[in-house]
Amino acid sequence: MTTGAPPIVPVRDSWSPWLLTGLFVAIAAVLFLLIYVALPQHQHYDALILIGVVALVFAIGSYFAESLSRQPSAQRSLAWGFFGMGFAVLFLSIGLGPYYNLESTVYMLIGLLLTLIALIVAVAGIAWRGRALRRTANRELPRQAWRNEPAPSAFSYAAANAPSVPEASPPPASSESPPAGK
Repeated sequence: MTTGAPPIVPVRDSWSPWLLTGLFVAIAAVLFLLIYVALPQHQHYDALILIGVVALVFAIGSYFAESLSRQPSAQRSLAWGFFGMGFAVLFLSIGLGPYYNLESTVYMLIGLLLTLIALIVAVAGIAWRGRALRRTANRELPRQAWRNEPAPSAFSYAAANAPSVPEASPPPASSESPPAGK
């Protein structure tokens, strides 16, 4: 008597995505510190702008990394964190630039307008993606209900679709003609 191979059970490591997230955050923090320290003292404003832009690039990268994972909660948290950090650093740096005599008020307003447009586009993309996820979840409800139904037995399937079942014949035509005049 032979026994079949035991079924392969997928290994689920719940700590590895979070470990990778922590390592990526540590690398990002070191990179941001390196950008801030590498630029001379009078260019820290430019360093903060660069850090904001790099954070937004990391947010986009984390968003696309969600598609590579079955459980994208770690990538999603990174995307939201970098999204918030990037826009916060950009808005604060650009908004406070004239108060530190780094840029004129006109350049500040132009920078804030461009950053606000980028934020609006990002929020519209987030809303569009959220709507698409809800639509997909609603489509999965009937599929999940169908998967949970018991499968029909082979006998009932064969009996219902057997070719030996006679087709219903049409009713016999009556020889009487309908009454005239009515």
